[in-house]
Order: sequence, then C-alpha cells, then structure tokens
Amino acid sequence: MIDGWVLDTNVVLDWLVFDDASMRAPAARLRAGAARWLSCPAMRAELDDVLARPAFARRGDFRAALRALLDSHSSLLADPATDARLRCRDADDQVFIDLALQHRAALLLTRDRALLELAPHAAARGLRIARPDALAPTR
Repeated sequence: MIDGWVLDTNVVLDWLVFDDASMRAPAARLRAGAARWLSCPAMRAELDDVLARPAFARRGDFRAALRALLDSHSSLLADPATDARLRCRDADDQVFIDLALQHRAALLLTRDRALLELAPHAAARGLRIARPDALAPTR
C-alpha cells in the first residue's frame, strides 16, 4: 500500500516555484510513486489563489504546472469534516490536519509552526507531521 501524504501550501510552493532543496527528496518519492499526495478542493483553491497573486505572477504562471503535478501525483478527495479532537491554532491550516487524519495519511509535510506543534498529538493517531528536510537522505 502506498502512503498518503498531505502537503501544505508553503511546501508545495517550495517544490513548484522555488525548487527548494528540502523538497527534492519528498518530490522524488512522490514522482516515483512511493507516496501519493492527498489534496482536496479547498487546498487546490488556496494554491491557485496564491499562485495568481502579483508576487508569484511576476515569477511566471505556475498554475499549469500545478495542475499537471496535481493530476499526475495527487488524489483529489472531498473537503474534510473538521476533527474537533485535534485543533490547529491557525484556522486556515485546519484543513491540512483534518484531511490527513480523515484519510489516515502517513505524513503531513509542513514548515508551519502551528501544524508542527500538533506533531505529538497527531503521532498518537498515527500521523507524522514533519518538515520536508526530515525526508532528506542521510549520508
């Protein structure tokens, strides 16, 4: 069985727009089919909205590349119900934790402090919350 991963908006931008080194190992695993990116309409709308902002528009139009990544490396699921048992202090980030828990994702990749704070509680439910660099190969 392939592990499901939830990626927050910032790590997707690191992958898609900034080619951040910390996302190279996770991206390689996703491209190889070793994991499946779990997303929902609310996440996709947020990404599309961010990429349409002037600061990103000046860097180029990444929306087509985003759609291609989503189509080839993600599973589109319904927007999740809110899990009242594990609340993120940033309401905008709640969808990531909810989707991960509802679909029993193995991993939520994020740099967001509010989500990272939930890591011990999420681990008790079988969900690992980690920064992308935690997946870098060890030497």
